Amino acid sequence: MNQRFFQGDINVEEVAEGLLICQGGEGYVARNWRLCSATEQLIEAAIAAGLGCMIRDSHPRRNARWPNPRGVVYLAFSPDETSHWSLAIDTFNPRRDDYGFAVFNGKYHEQFQEAGIPFAFEARNRTSGHLVVAREHVLQTINALAAFDHSVLTLNRIAHSETGFTTEYVIQRQLLTSWRETPWGSDYEIVQDEFPVDGGRNSRRIDILARNRKTGDWLIVELKRAEATPDAVRQAADYLRALAQRDEFNQGRLEGVVIAERFQKSARKLADIEGIDLYQIGWPAALTRI
Repeated sequence: MNQRFFQGDINVEEVAEGLLICQGGEGYVARNWRLCSATEQLIEAAIAAGLGCMIRDSHPRRNARWPNPRGVVYLAFSPDETSHWSLAIDTFNPRRDDYGFAVFNGKYHEQFQEAGIPFAFEARNRTSGHLVVAREHVLQTINALAAFDHSVLTLNRIAHSETGFTTEYVIQRQLLTSWRETPWGSDYEIVQDEFPVDGGRNSRRIDILARNRKTGDWLIVELKRAEATPDAVRQAADYLRALAQRDEFNQGRLEGVVIAERFQKSARKLADIEGIDLYQIGWPAALTRI
């Protein structure tokens, strides 16, 4: 039996289907993965960078956890069980005993820039906002994360400046933490933030996806810091059309909202045509329909 124990109560064991990852009394199978020097290096580097949680509250989902042998295809890491994932790798080649590219959470963008780490070795996914890093630079990028503020994953950034919200993530945090006070909080429950529209590593992502508890209607929320242009409205409309093609969204209406600090007149005109609602946001989460 090939088995390794890592810091943080992580136990990794080879099983027929792949690697059984156990931590904190929970487990899941990472299909087709093997315990080799490359995998061990990856896990040790992630732990050293402060990403020592491999099982979070909601990932993998309960129905994918052990003893279900199908599990998932990825290894993912985060700083704690309640944070978003920091790093995910879903490509492992058993023939070469090595993994492929890695996807880093887009909320680290600003810290990469502030640290002066060149983006030359990172193939940035400009659609989803995540960083897709080639295999030969994965460990280098993980090592850089050791100096980063991981609280950005829980949206605990500096919340506000005199001139407005500092980032879209700040707006997202304010809405997620005060959802019950929003115009939709009494009827809609949050399904997921950063919901993948298309699937896969290159997927476009909806800032907030919610669903009406009674009617089953769907709500997508697109967020823009500062001034929203017609592109923001087109983006929300494109998301609605994309979800309409998926079977799981056949039940209930699909509705879209764009939230920003202000809107161009052309954005307002296009929103009327597309049937997208617009809300202006003021600190900390005051919403006014326009």
